[in-house]
Amino acid sequence: MGGREKTSSGNEAGEVVSAVKCYCCGLTEECTVEYIGVVRERYKGRWICGLCAEAVKDESMRSKRDISTDEAMRRHIIFCQQFRSSRPPTNSSEDLILAMKQLLLRSLDFPCRPRPLGRSQSCFSSLQSTTQKDAPAD
Repeated sequence: MGGREKTSSGNEAGEVVSAVKCYCCGLTEECTVEYIGVVRERYKGRWICGLCAEAVKDESMRSKRDISTDEAMRRHIIFCQQFRSSRPPTNSSEDLILAMKQLLLRSLDFPCRPRPLGRSQSCFSSLQSTTQKDAPAD
């Protein structure tokens, strides 16, 4: 599962395109050399596909405590291994669809952590002050 590359021909824009294998799930994609470099820089030399990158982000968001990207990737790799070993492989397209389904179900089971509101004061206090100004004086 190591991010192996196989250089192929250039694309329409004349950029060099390489086939690279995802470190997490093993999916092979064709990407530009520049894009591969950016992804590897982000993930400490490992190339991961877009689906796994989203799953790693989701894993770190769902965690009750702050975890590193490496820890989130480790958890996702374990998930991928368990998914692949749960049944014999059949069709890679079917595997991708089932992985997406499983990821969606997991994200629905564990919604993102609630983020605190960025207000500095309550909106009710401003309503009270305006109603007091509008009230007739006795």
